[in-house]
Amino acid sequence: MATEVSAVTQEAISETPLAVFDCETTGLSAGADRIIEVSVVRIDPGEEPRLVFDTLINPCRRVAATEIHGITDSDVRDAPRFDEIAGDLARTLSGCVVAAYNVYFDMRFLEYELSLAGASCTPPHLCLMYLRPMLGLGSRCSLADACREHGVEYSGAHQAGTDASAAAALWPIYLQTIDERGVRTFGDLGRLKKYKFIQSFNNAPLPASVVQGLKCGARPKSRIGMPRETAPSTTTAADRVAEHVSPAERAGLAEYWESLKSVLADLKITREEMEYMARKQRELNLHPEQIRSLHGRAFAAVISQCIDDRRLDKNEVETLCSLHQCLSKLGWAPGERI
Repeated sequence: MATEVSAVTQEAISETPLAVFDCETTGLSAGADRIIEVSVVRIDPGEEPRLVFDTLINPCRRVAATEIHGITDSDVRDAPRFDEIAGDLARTLSGCVVAAYNVYFDMRFLEYELSLAGASCTPPHLCLMYLRPMLGLGSRCSLADACREHGVEYSGAHQAGTDASAAAALWPIYLQTIDERGVRTFGDLGRLKKYKFIQSFNNAPLPASVVQGLKCGARPKSRIGMPRETAPSTTTAADRVAEHVSPAERAGLAEYWESLKSVLADLKITREEMEYMARKQRELNLHPEQIRSLHGRAFAAVISQCIDDRRLDKNEVETLCSLHQCLSKLGWAPGERI
C-alpha cells in the first residue's frame, strides 16, 4: 500500500489530473476475457478534456460479443497487442486519478492486462456511475441514461473513444456539484459514502517510472473515423455477426447490456433496478432471443467471478440464486425452457 504522503486523500479534486478510461472486451471476466479496445481522455486542471490514447487491441484469441461492440476478428487482426502499447497507455495514466463510468469493470481488466505486461499496480480511481448517488445527482444507471439526463451528447456507439469522451463530459457537472457541497479533497469525497473504490484513494498515482520496462511505440489502430471494410473472403464468426446486426439493432443491444452491467456492478439488484431494467426492455423493444443471449452472458460472467478462487461459498450461492430469480422475472434465466 502507498504511504500517507503519496496517497491522494489530501489532494484537491479540482487540482488533480483525471484520466477517464474505457475499454471494450470479449466478455465480462478479466482473465478469461481480454481487452480489445482501450481509450483514455485526460482532463488536466484548467484544460479541456482531450483524447490522448485510442486503439483497438489484438487479444490473440477470437473476438466475442461482436453484436454489442461491433468489433470483429478482421478489425483487430492488424491491431497491436496490449503488451505492445502498455507503456504508452501507462504514460497517459501517470500522475492521474483514473476514472471510468463503471470503474469496477474497467479497473479489473486494466489491472489484469498491466500485470501480464509486467506492471502490477492499482492507481487511485473513482466511479463516475457511483458518483451519481454519492453526490445526490440520481440513481445508478447506464452511461447513455446519465448523458441524456445531464444534457451530454452521446451517440451510443459503444466505442471506447466515444464512451470515454462522453464520460469525461460528465466530469464538469460532477465538479460543480462537488464544489457546491463544499467537498475539496478526495478524502472529503470519501466521507460522503463508503463505496469500495474509496479505498484506492490511499494509493499513489502511477509514477512515470512504471513506463520503464514496458513496451512502447506500437502503431495504434483507432476505430474513430475508420470506415467499415468489406469482410475478407475468409470470414470468422464475429465477422458474420457484424454483417447481420444493423447499427440500430446493435445500439439497442449495447444499451441494454450497459444497463444490465450497471445494475450488476455490486451483484445486487434492487426493486428499483428491476423496474429500471423492465423499462429498458420496453423502450428498446428487443427480441426475446436477444434478451436470453444477454442474460446468459451476464449469468455466466457472474458464475466465473464467483468461482475465480475455485470455491463457491454460501454468500456466492445466494448471490447466484438471487440473480437467477431477477433474470427470470426480466424474461428468462439460464436453465429455463424457451
